[in-house]
Amino acid sequence: MANSPFPSDTAVMHATAPVKGLLYLHGFNSASCSPKARLMQRAAEQFGLPCVMPDIPPEPGAGQAAVNAAYLTLCERLALDPADPACDDAIMVIGSSMGGFLATWLVAREAARLEGPSGPSQSVWRQGPRSVLINPAVRPARLVSEWLGSVHANPYTGVTFTVTEDFGPGLLALEAEPVTAQRTLVLLATADETLDVNDAAGLYQGSRLIITPGGDHGFAQLAEYLPAIMAHGGHRLAPATAAAMHVAPD
Repeated sequence: MANSPFPSDTAVMHATAPVKGLLYLHGFNSASCSPKARLMQRAAEQFGLPCVMPDIPPEPGAGQAAVNAAYLTLCERLALDPADPACDDAIMVIGSSMGGFLATWLVAREAARLEGPSGPSQSVWRQGPRSVLINPAVRPARLVSEWLGSVHANPYTGVTFTVTEDFGPGLLALEAEPVTAQRTLVLLATADETLDVNDAAGLYQGSRLIITPGGDHGFAQLAEYLPAIMAHGGHRLAPATAAAMHVAPD
């Protein structure tokens, strides 16, 4: 694993206030109307928070553009300039599977260095938004060869697509090292049937890891962890309230 170009935790600003908005990024071949997406929408509504949930195309380039557009939309709803460091504490990005991979890319991109009034010696390191990653995909470009030529139909939208050779370099271009580990919460299920949980546990070591025995890639028990997710964003959600928000799979 390459060394992160970002400073240690002691050199960055730390969140002091609850987030003001959520950005939810669904997984590969999913959609903004999936059970997890609807559950996060309900959680956001408990606190009157805007929750932007884009439909992310499977093609890496188009997916990147959709995520970027959604981030800008959320900044606009919060009346914030995307270049303003205040975005880091105002926004929490939640990503599932491939959405977790894209969330890692987005946070790393936003964790940019700002020049201080007296030059680099007094510059301020940005930390990027807080993030929650649910069974995140780790370096998915490695898997393209196994899926090359396969045709998929989105179960929510009905849109079909084929995995082409372009997926490999497209995903490779989006790979990013995790930054500011203390601002990242990672939820992993040991019985994930799609991804190797050890890959994520290794990549995100130092982050806040919650590893639940059993489970599945879809993380069907997500409602149980909503209090932890919202607490990561500075909001208190009662377990009983979270349990009542459970959304049954389609």
